[in-house]
Amino acid sequence: MRCTLLALAALSLTTTSLLSAPPAVKLQDDPPTVKTPKSGDLTGRIANPAKVADLSLVSRATRQTYTPKTWDRAAGRFTFASLPGDARYDLIIKTTDGRQIEGIDLDFCDLRMVRMAAERRKELGLPPERTQKFSADDAKAITEWISKLQDFMEIRRPLYIHGDGRRCTVLLELMRTREHYAGSGQFVWRVELWYFQNEYGGWEKVPNQERVLRRNRIAPGEWSKIHLEYFPELSAQVDQAGYCRPIEFTIPDKGDLSRGRLPNTQPEVKTPPHISGLDVKGDGDNN
Repeated sequence: MRCTLLALAALSLTTTSLLSAPPAVKLQDDPPTVKTPKSGDLTGRIANPAKVADLSLVSRATRQTYTPKTWDRAAGRFTFASLPGDARYDLIIKTTDGRQIEGIDLDFCDLRMVRMAAERRKELGLPPERTQKFSADDAKAITEWISKLQDFMEIRRPLYIHGDGRRCTVLLELMRTREHYAGSGQFVWRVELWYFQNEYGGWEKVPNQERVLRRNRIAPGEWSKIHLEYFPELSAQVDQAGYCRPIEFTIPDKGDLSRGRLPNTQPEVKTPPHISGLDVKGDGDNN
């Protein structure tokens, strides 16, 4: 009898506790920091369209290529339609005299994540990350770092150095002309994007993030025919809202060795790199 009374009392207490307990809290995820991007069109004009043999577009991130929806050869106007948003695209022009001119995306490799992290810090009331302006001394330090590197390649020539605060992107040409494991009589020729970050006063290459644009094992005679140049102004961003600034470009009358590789030039040449982003804080920096 006593056990029965105790059981009834416990049941009554449990029921009372359940009835008086606060309602359950419904858990929900935070809204996304960045909205889903919209697709958009990339438009533009080539001022001297008679020099254009072919026109295309590439995403370096996905390696997907695109053909223009419209291409007015008389006016030089083009449209690449319905491109995925929040993405960068590089225009590729093949000229009637055998040149290849390409856009080049010099944004930092994780720039989108850097921007998202900066927005999240603001939302959480956290202090911004350490800031820094990219200087000529920074560009010099990175150039020296590259020149002192000892690896399989014997020639390393920076073409572009783009600073973004304490981050930096370098487009460079790499070559090996000496004999190597694959045999003699061939050059190893590459064009790559390298990414650097300044950590507490020193520049270091971001490991395993380099992007290979060209990689050829090629006979010297064939290599000497290459005519490839890069222009950052032929790279454009379709933003989250689907907007993209138009590209306006005039094909130069002759090639510029400092922007790539021209035919019948020596493997080891000295050209100054094109430096941009000086004295500007990066996209992920605040203040």
